[in-house]
Amino acid sequence: MGMRNVRRYFEGGYYFFTVTAYRRRPFFQGEAFMQAFRNAIRETMKTHPFEIEAWVVLPDHMHCVWIVNDDQIPVRWRKIKSLTTKTLAQHGNQSKAHRNSTARRRRGNGSLWHHSYYEHTIRNEREHELYVLYCCYNPVKHGYVENALAWPYSTLRRYLSSGKYPPEWAHINSSWLDDVFGNHE
Repeated sequence: MGMRNVRRYFEGGYYFFTVTAYRRRPFFQGEAFMQAFRNAIRETMKTHPFEIEAWVVLPDHMHCVWIVNDDQIPVRWRKIKSLTTKTLAQHGNQSKAHRNSTARRRRGNGSLWHHSYYEHTIRNEREHELYVLYCCYNPVKHGYVENALAWPYSTLRRYLSSGKYPPEWAHINSSWLDDVFGNHE
C-alpha cells in the first residue's frame, strides 16, 4: 500500500483530514445521515474527483485520507457539507439544533458541521501508512468497538476484502496497535 507520486498542495497530493460536527454533537450517525453523506461524496466526485485512501465516520467527527490532483480541496469540502445538510433538511431530518443561524445556513453548514476542518499534507510513505491506520483504528480508540472491523462506517472492511489494506489489519485492536506503532519510532 504505497503512495504514488507524492506532490505538494499546489499540485495536489495525499491529505489527511479531520472534520467535526458542530459543537462536537453526535450528528454524524444514523442511516439518514450516512445516506445523505455518501450521496454528497458521490456528487462531489463527479465535478471534483478525488480518491479515498481511508475514511471513518464517528458520531461527532470523521477522519479521512484523500488523493487530490489539484488545489480545490476547500471546494470539495464545502460541496460535501452543503449537499449533506440540504438533503437532510429536504427529508425533514434536520432537528431544531440544525436550523439555528441564518449565516450558517447560507454557507450550507446549518449547525450540522463545524465551519472548518483540519488538513495535513502527507509527506512520505510512513506518514501515509500511519494516517490510514489511524483512520481505521479510531473507533477502537474512542471505545465504540473492541476490533476496528466491527465498526460499520469505515473503509476498513471494504478495502480489506478488495486487498487494498493488508490482511493483518482485520485484527486492529488496542494491543495490536501498540505492537504496530512500536515499529514506527
